[in-house]
Amino acid sequence: MNDLELQAGKEGMVWENNPVLMQLLGLSPVLAVSSTLVYGIGLGVATFFVCVLSCLTASVLKETIPHKWRLVWYMLILASYTTLVETISQLYFYPLFLRLSIYLPLICCNVAILIRMETVAAQSHWPIATLDAAKTGSGFLIALILLAACRELLVSGTILANWQLLLSASSELSTVASNQDDRQFFRFANTQAGVLILLGLLVALLNSLSQLTSSTAIDESENLVPAKRARVTGRLSKE
Repeated sequence: MNDLELQAGKEGMVWENNPVLMQLLGLSPVLAVSSTLVYGIGLGVATFFVCVLSCLTASVLKETIPHKWRLVWYMLILASYTTLVETISQLYFYPLFLRLSIYLPLICCNVAILIRMETVAAQSHWPIATLDAAKTGSGFLIALILLAACRELLVSGTILANWQLLLSASSELSTVASNQDDRQFFRFANTQAGVLILLGLLVALLNSLSQLTSSTAIDESENLVPAKRARVTGRLSKE
């Protein structure tokens, strides 16, 4: 078993085992949709619901799904819930749906969700699988929010611009509200190389914080255990 499989098999956490910042999974939609905070929130929330519902379904049906065809069933479950989320987005958030483009239906190909279905949901009861999926989806959403907020602030100098796209409104209202200012301050953050560098800086910052907290915890645990001196009395007898 390689390091990626070991890391993916650990408990799903928001920070310690973040699917984007620690496992580096599902980077294609993260890099493409994180141009603004509104787009990041939209895709992150959609991915969260697909992840929770898919893992819950896989856990409930784990006894009836044949082991040989389990990956086919997982993809079918993922595609079904992705289609449901896509249909709801078209009905109530059509302007945001247009801006998320192909990356909304591509949620069914998110390997981070597929790994949680394989390693946790198929081997656990549904409460444990649902909690693990909620942590994984929350970690994906938080990573998208952090990266999108940094990019929007660097490029346009705004935070949560065009927030009306997150509301269930008519196309005319959302289109009028989506007129952005053409000013760009740090254009390099809006390029492919810039977003990769920004993501690398976020990953490095998270790794530094995790190492700092782990080393502090080790030092505290070592300080709590005092050293004891063993004293031996008497004579050793020879047989």
